Amino acid sequence: QRSISVFQQTKILLWKNVLIKWRMKMQSFQEWMLSLLFLPLMFIVCTFMMNIRYPEVPFSYLGQLDDPAYDTSGVTVAFTPITVTTRQIMNKVALSSVMTGIKLEALVDERALEEAWISNNEIIGVVFKDNFSYHLRFPTRDVVIPNDNFGYIDSCYNFTSRYCYSPKYWYKGFLSLQSSIDAAIIEVVTNHSVWEEMKSIAGVRMKSRSVIFSITLEYSYFMITIVMCFSPFMYFLTLNVVKEKKKLKVLMKTMGLQDVAFWLSWSLLYTVYVIILSCLLTALVVQDAFYLSSFPAVLLLFVLYGLACINLVFMLCSLLRTSKLASSMGFLITFLFGCLSLAVLIENIPEPLKWFLGLFCPFAFNSGIAKVFHLEKYGMGFSFSNLMDESYFLFSTYIMLVFDSILYMLLAMYFDKVLPGKYGIPDPPFFCLKPSYWLRSRRGTTREMPRTAASPEDLFNDDIEPVPPEFKGKEAIRLINVKKAYKKEDKKTEALRGLSLSIYEGQITALLGHSGAGKTTLLNVLSGLTLPSEGSASIYNCKLSELGDREEIREMIGICPQFNLQFEVLTVKENLKTFAEIKGIKSKDVEREVQNIMELLDIGNAQDTQAEKLSGGQKRKLSIGIAMLGNPQVLFLDEPTAGLDPVSRHQVWSLLKEHRAGRVILFSTQFMDEADILADRKAFISHGRLKCVGSSLFLKKKWGIGYHLRIHVNESCDLENITSLVKQYIPNVIFSGHSQYELQYKLPLENVNKFPDLFRGLDSCSGQGIINYGVSMTTLEDVFQRLEEEATVNREDERVLGEEWAEAGLRCPDETEPVSLLISESGKASVDGLALWRQQVSAMARVRFLKLKSSVKNLRSILLLYVVFLLPLILQLSLVAAWQSVSTWELSSSQYFLPLGKKVHSETTSLLVHNNTGTSIEDFIHTLESQDLTVEITSEENITEELKHNGAIKVSHKGQSYRFTVLCHVEAINCFPVLVNVISNALLRTLNSTAHIRIWSHPFFSVSVGAW
Repeated sequence: QRSISVFQQTKILLWKNVLIKWRMKMQSFQEWMLSLLFLPLMFIVCTFMMNIRYPEVPFSYLGQLDDPAYDTSGVTVAFTPITVTTRQIMNKVALSSVMTGIKLEALVDERALEEAWISNNEIIGVVFKDNFSYHLRFPTRDVVIPNDNFGYIDSCYNFTSRYCYSPKYWYKGFLSLQSSIDAAIIEVVTNHSVWEEMKSIAGVRMKSRSVIFSITLEYSYFMITIVMCFSPFMYFLTLNVVKEKKKLKVLMKTMGLQDVAFWLSWSLLYTVYVIILSCLLTALVVQDAFYLSSFPAVLLLFVLYGLACINLVFMLCSLLRTSKLASSMGFLITFLFGCLSLAVLIENIPEPLKWFLGLFCPFAFNSGIAKVFHLEKYGMGFSFSNLMDESYFLFSTYIMLVFDSILYMLLAMYFDKVLPGKYGIPDPPFFCLKPSYWLRSRRGTTREMPRTAASPEDLFNDDIEPVPPEFKGKEAIRLINVKKAYKKEDKKTEALRGLSLSIYEGQITALLGHSGAGKTTLLNVLSGLTLPSEGSASIYNCKLSELGDREEIREMIGICPQFNLQFEVLTVKENLKTFAEIKGIKSKDVEREVQNIMELLDIGNAQDTQAEKLSGGQKRKLSIGIAMLGNPQVLFLDEPTAGLDPVSRHQVWSLLKEHRAGRVILFSTQFMDEADILADRKAFISHGRLKCVGSSLFLKKKWGIGYHLRIHVNESCDLENITSLVKQYIPNVIFSGHSQYELQYKLPLENVNKFPDLFRGLDSCSGQGIINYGVSMTTLEDVFQRLEEEATVNREDERVLGEEWAEAGLRCPDETEPVSLLISESGKASVDGLALWRQQVSAMARVRFLKLKSSVKNLRSILLLYVVFLLPLILQLSLVAAWQSVSTWELSSSQYFLPLGKKVHSETTSLLVHNNTGTSIEDFIHTLESQDLTVEITSEENITEELKHNGAIKVSHKGQSYRFTVLCHVEAINCFPVLVNVISNALLRTLNSTAHIRIWSHPFFSVSVGAW
């Protein structure tokens, strides 16, 4: 009994995969050697990483805006456009602000401003968009590139460093000019002066925690190396999976193999591989690079990434047909998105983009590695204890990698069904949305005969022999107008042309025809390896076109394809055991079934021999044995005895005859004697059409050429006298040929009654040189030749290329071209001596040249691949340069502070307000909230020690007005101008104005003094 079980199939396939790995020792050695090479490579990278710990630095007071932190003497400020309001604003800036002493220059437009800056690089520009919006244009050396929201503590540990961006706003005049313009705008709009409040703004740099000094380039080396650590596994897994998918998997599916079992068997094996390598890599990196992080947390990150890589390979193998293409694409994706992930070290990538790129597991993994580096830098490390707090992003990385694995596996199974390749029936693109796919109904275990009124053969003429009465109603297989066409480029070739045929239970049916006639295509259609282009085919009332019926058909058929079906490194017994369990034979019955098949086919003496070491005949026997496992109801055999010796052929014939009762056996063959002896019915196919069907006697009678008369003679024989003698008795005899001592004649069937007179005549003429004679009946080979001669179809138009390739074992057309390049028509070499030597050298040179052309193509592909690999880095650097060159960035509160009613997102925080007035400041808080800011109020004095907020405002009283101190986290590099803008708008609202001041930073960009 057969019962398909995913668990049983997964178990046996996993056992098979382990045996393959164990016996292919060289490949396994290469796989592990290349993987373990990453350990010393990672050790070198970790060793050269600089880990210098800097102690925490207390807060520092930067002073007030009216302090002489910025010398305005000799500074030229150019503004545009020239209007009454803009001139009034800028005049107030020059006369009444902290910018007193500057030189003003009015320009007509922004282009004139840029031309003025080219002639004088010290100029500062102000571009008004309206009365409340303006751009400040400073040289890039004096300001921060505004699209960088966050910097790094280690690059700003020392305020005097050129890489310390945050203090530039304070010491290079940006805040002085900004506060002066804001105060001037407020005075122009409200006629109230806020100069005192604005120029008294003080700045404080918050405390810096203890950090580990890092170099981004070293992190980049680490991330590029670590993201490639599973590449050897991916490559060798691709080789194995594609090799099995090419032929074996689709044939195993016809035996009932479940897709889940196939993918799980490889996934479980490589899961063990991934865990072993992940443990070694984790043990290495936690000693140096991640020494503050916990081993299990980092290990889980590696394992999830490794599993995602394995499932990525499955998806690529289903989508791409060759191992070379699939492995190259896997390496390309890993390297490409590993490089793109370096952007998380440089830029603050938007969360939606980060989640989108996270669909590619290398990016998701390296994003997690970058976050681990971030936690290590601040002395926290990565562990499960802080997974939902500081390490929340690592939790999302876990989720993303798990999601990637599931997504890749589902896509692998989807593409495997929709794009099965050369063999296999593709499902519709939306098959999984159909209720019939999920709610398949089964007919039960009984095999019902078709109940249609007429057989398709009744549509034919006398070329079809009627079946005996006992077989009426036993049509097991019905083919009705089956057509199959192959399309290659713009050419369409037909392998089957409206073929109709019934095959009966209890009979052995042979398919006969020339190479390319359509025999293999017909067997492929019946086996479920391909669908017909038109027409219908059914087996025991199960339609091959119905997905649910195909599942039931697979449980009743056994297939022996034209090529040998086995796993090369497994022994005969192991092969039979593997396929037996795939077919659903119960585990307890497998051993008995395997022994029975080996006895029947007499291959028990080779049961422990690997399949690759068997002779051609033994391999063929093994393929027949695999087809007969599980006692299938229907057997399809494609040239089963090809390559067998005569004894083995008769052994197979006897075996098939013994199993004929109650079964359907359909086989193809090129041997007419085999069909004559073995088959009950023979079906001749020519150029995709059914020519005739019947028993040997019917076919010989219908299409035969009569009897063959052979007369053995000696030297004294007279050919004309003998021929005249034969014609005397049989006038329409045909002389078919002669050799030195034999004459051959063809005797028509209708003259059988004259044979006795002919024999007496020959006996009486023994004196004319006749030694002996004999008569033989016509053979199936004669019938075959007769049918081919009478074929009226145009051979040129009906050459079935697709069928020829299928029946020749995927042989390329180039392999069938004539090879008689040096042979003349007489069959002798046309040249010799020096001329022959010269011709041979020329021919070999041509061969080398053609190979060189192919090598050039390969070299070109490799170079192109390297260019593609380098493209992400080039593109990233180019985009950064281009982005910085055109940066116009609004310095708004949304960069760092939460809007009202929003949850914490990414690096944004609430705005901390320290009330140092001793009274209520509800009016000021209201003006902040009117700017869509989430405000957190505190009265504690140690806010400079607080590291939970990007920035804070300390409010105090002086007389009837407020005084402000802005406090910024050192990593929030645009925080100072943002908080000054917030204060400006708060003061504007206290004066009952609903306007909103907006400011942009738009640096003058120069390559020589750019961000590089």
